[in-house]
Amino acid sequence: MTTWTSKVALVGASLALTSACQPKSALSFAAAPSEQVTRVSLAAGNVQLVAPFGYCVDERSVKVRSTGSFAMLARCDTLGVRGFFSAQDLAVITVTTVGTDTTSQPTTKELAASAVPATVLDQQTHKGLPFLRLTSDAHEVDGASMEHWRSAFVVNGQLVGLALYANDGSLALTDEGAQVLSELASQTRKTSATKPQG
Repeated sequence: MTTWTSKVALVGASLALTSACQPKSALSFAAAPSEQVTRVSLAAGNVQLVAPFGYCVDERSVKVRSTGSFAMLARCDTLGVRGFFSAQDLAVITVTTVGTDTTSQPTTKELAASAVPATVLDQQTHKGLPFLRLTSDAHEVDGASMEHWRSAFVVNGQLVGLALYANDGSLALTDEGAQVLSELASQTRKTSATKPQG
C-alpha cells in the first residue's frame, strides 16, 4: 500500500486498535511489587518496544495476536517497581502494531486525517515523525483529560501507533508529552532495526 489514502487507512486502523484496547481506569494502577520491565517484543519480534526514561511496560497488558499487538506503559513506580522514582508526570502510553506493506513514514496530515473527528490542538515533527495533540469528546481511558498526544511510525513491516494520556493540567500534555513519545519512537526504531533473527 503506497497511496496516501491507504496509508491513512492503516494509521486509522492502528489508532482504532489503540482505542479498542484501552483499559478502564488506566490512570489508577493497583501497584504490586514487580520487576522493572522496559523492553518487550511485539509483532513476532519485528517491533522491539523500548520504554522512555521513567516508564515501564505493564506486562499484564501485553497482547500479541496475528492481527496486531498491544502494550501499555506507565510510570514505573505506579506499576510497583520498588526503589524507583521518576520526576515524570503521571501518564499512560499505549502502543499498537498492525502489519503494513508501506515503508514511508506517516505525516502529520495523514495522522490528523485518521484522527477525525478529534480536533488537532498542536502538531509537531521530530526526527521525521508526526506528533499531534488532540482533543475529543470521549475516549476509553477513565480519569484522563480529553486532550492527548498521538504519533505513528513504520518499522519492519509494522505500523506502530502511539498514544499518551494524562490528567488535566499535567505537564505530559505539553510539549513534554511529545518528547516522551519521540524518545520511545526513536529507541524502538533503533532497537527494532537490529532485532534478533529467529
